[in-house]
Amino acid sequence: MRKLICIFFTTLILFSCDPKPGDIPIPMETYVPVYASMSDIQQISVEPEKATINAGKIYAYQNYIFQNDLYSGIHIIDNSDQHNPVKVAFLSLPLNTEMSIKGNYLYANNYTDLVVFDVTNPANPQFIKRVAGVFPPANQEYPPYTNVYFKCVDKSKGIVVRWEKQNIPTPNCRR
Repeated sequence: MRKLICIFFTTLILFSCDPKPGDIPIPMETYVPVYASMSDIQQISVEPEKATINAGKIYAYQNYIFQNDLYSGIHIIDNSDQHNPVKVAFLSLPLNTEMSIKGNYLYANNYTDLVVFDVTNPANPQFIKRVAGVFPPANQEYPPYTNVYFKCVDKSKGIVVRWEKQNIPTPNCRR
């Protein structure tokens, strides 16, 4: 009798975990990849100044400060009056995280590429050249977090530029 009761409860537990047809999936917090094409990533431009969103490293050069805005570009700030620095331009450089200046040249990353600018006139940097594939690509397979659900990457949609949290039913991957 005891053996029969164990078998009954084991079977009950196994079948109670199985979703039943017609059950509505419950949305859950999931990381979803955001894609961009390589041509979008390589679009570089000098734009008017704008607000800093995700402040990164800073670099002082002559009377200027170059402030990284993580993953979007570099703010160029005139620091002639140290009590009143003024933003003068924004170098739009998608997926940029690093920069350095040597001589009159600004070196920065643009995803996996190294890009070089002449900053003789820091308020108006001039593009010099791109060296492709200098840096290893960022992880494209899963978000940078563990123990999370995420939507699997579809490489045909482009390059993963970031991960966003969304509530979706039935995420298809877990890390």
